[in-house]
Amino acid sequence: MNLDVNALPERGFVALCIWPTGLPFAKSENVGWDFTMEKSKGRADMIDDKRMYFIRNIEALKKENVQSHVTEYEVTVNAYIVGEFTYGPYHFTIWEFSLKQEGEERKLCLQVREKAFSKDEQPWRSAKRTGFYHGGGIADELVALASLFLRRRFTLGPIVRMDDRPKLLSMGKGWIDKAVVAGQSNLGELPEWLKLVEGLDSNYHQRFILAVRLYHRALQLIEEQPDIAYLNLVSAIEVLCQDTKIEEIKLSDLDKELAKLLDSVRKRDLRDKIEQAILRREQFIGRRFVAFLLDHIEESFWTEGKRPKYGQIKPEELPDLLRRIYEQRSRTLHTGEPFPPAVFSPPIMGAEIDLGLAMVVGDRRWEAKDYITPSLFF
Repeated sequence: MNLDVNALPERGFVALCIWPTGLPFAKSENVGWDFTMEKSKGRADMIDDKRMYFIRNIEALKKENVQSHVTEYEVTVNAYIVGEFTYGPYHFTIWEFSLKQEGEERKLCLQVREKAFSKDEQPWRSAKRTGFYHGGGIADELVALASLFLRRRFTLGPIVRMDDRPKLLSMGKGWIDKAVVAGQSNLGELPEWLKLVEGLDSNYHQRFILAVRLYHRALQLIEEQPDIAYLNLVSAIEVLCQDTKIEEIKLSDLDKELAKLLDSVRKRDLRDKIEQAILRREQFIGRRFVAFLLDHIEESFWTEGKRPKYGQIKPEELPDLLRRIYEQRSRTLHTGEPFPPAVFSPPIMGAEIDLGLAMVVGDRRWEAKDYITPSLFF
């Protein structure tokens, strides 16, 4: 494939489609190309199905003339495991029989036979914003369930065989945060910074060091677990933004229906007291989060360093982007919704945000307006 990047629009030239089973591909209606990537994430006949992938697959394989393929994975565990099982199209067994010390890593093998979909199937066209998505596929589900029910640390490793042919496909990290490792740093600069910390009002010391430790933890995790790093980065700002002033908020800004019901209270004084009581219960951390960052971003953030030609965040886009980041963090913590797949690897061409018009993973679809930046930018 020859692709002239200079002819591309600033944003939105490719939609990424990944499926929980089979082989994934990226597709663009603009330039009309597709290519194989790694383990897939979905299936055409299951768009409205809310069941887990391993259950859907069992049923799908019962149909007549269904094509399938077999994938074997290495699984590791640091506990003594015996036995094996076959559950429909899945087989989980011990792979390594050498003597091990307690707590030493042992290798197992997970075999998954799954329905293949033809090139004529186009499940991404039916994917939607509320589609089923948990960030993994059949193998991820089975390994996580084994960890839950046996209370052992099972870890899904690379693909080792596909359709009875040896094929090692590692699913480890494929990138390094260059901003953290490039160039050199001088320890001699630290005393100047420590002097500034020493002069900080003691009322803020605990908040400050808590935020610092969260940031430190994020740097340690940003390549291996970028979603957890993201949570730590957002939490670091949360610690600091508690006292940030925000514009006056009315109940109608939060809940129009509740505000309408409150209007039915005839006595104005009582109505105002009820509204103020409701508003006092709200901390508005999401709004304070956005306001704090906007208050503390300097002009140099936009002008210093080499910024990408494509996929560049503009200053006027930042407030809405920060709002989406905070909302995603809340959904992840409170409902368990995983971060979007783009968070787990940087966009191409050094972009600050994904360039795709849309992204599909299995039944789930994200439009460009829903995107958030990887933790690298944040």
